[in-house]
Amino acid sequence: MRKIRLWSTSVLASILHTVGVLFILLSSSLVLCGNLYGQGKELEKIAPKAASALRSTILYFGDNVRFSSDIATEANIPARELLLAYKFSGDERIEVPYQTPFVGERIPGYARKVEVELYRTATGTEKQLLWSNIYETQQIPPTFNISRVSIEATSGKGKTAKPGECTFAIKGLRVDFAKPVDAEKNRVVMALVNDLEVAEPVLDSSQTRLQFFAGNKADEKLNSALKPEFMSISGFFDAGVFLVTMGIKNLPKVSLKGKTLRGTIGIKLNVKLLNRRAMRSATAEETVLVPIELLF
Repeated sequence: MRKIRLWSTSVLASILHTVGVLFILLSSSLVLCGNLYGQGKELEKIAPKAASALRSTILYFGDNVRFSSDIATEANIPARELLLAYKFSGDERIEVPYQTPFVGERIPGYARKVEVELYRTATGTEKQLLWSNIYETQQIPPTFNISRVSIEATSGKGKTAKPGECTFAIKGLRVDFAKPVDAEKNRVVMALVNDLEVAEPVLDSSQTRLQFFAGNKADEKLNSALKPEFMSISGFFDAGVFLVTMGIKNLPKVSLKGKTLRGTIGIKLNVKLLNRRAMRSATAEETVLVPIELLF
């Protein structure tokens, strides 16, 4: 027969007391954690639009700490009572009055995170934390510039003409790569062309619209042969500029002299900027639309 061990009343009381103490400590911890978690959320109550704009702000290497939220107006508090504190990785904390727009110091390449806090400092009272966030610093990507693009026929006319084909060069398709990558004593450091990884350009046939014209009248015979599968591009990149050659095959074997090619060519470009100082990168991937007005 199994023996049943009975606990004395004093033992049971001791156990219940211990459980009660643990419950009280756990409850206190939860309340404390709740209070800590709630810190820095006041701005979302008094100025939700400003808080949303702050959350969506992106900070970039080599660029200034920038915020544009008009907190004082939305929250209906004096602008002089707002204080912004921010800190780069490993650096000392910086406290400055918050003004709209706010422009702080440039972000160095080693500052992969930027800690930011916003306070209200009313006269005679302690600072009140309104909002806080930790930003992952990003790299500004390169951009594409077609403002200097020119088009030049390379075949399809004169002695170089090949029946049923035409080719032309698209020159001056630029990559603006001189983007901030670091800051030294608040001086911006820019990327160089050697910091780029460049993929070959690709024709985006879905964004390409071309037509041949004789004067102001569309040439139906030529246009019926303008199909994506007969179009191709190739190109190379040098010193920040693409040179792209486009070819069209399987055209009717007629002279293109006096004909005009009009429309738009879509070219897919992919360029990665390597920030070796911050060990970060940013890629620009875009279909640029190049207008065409080419007289053969």
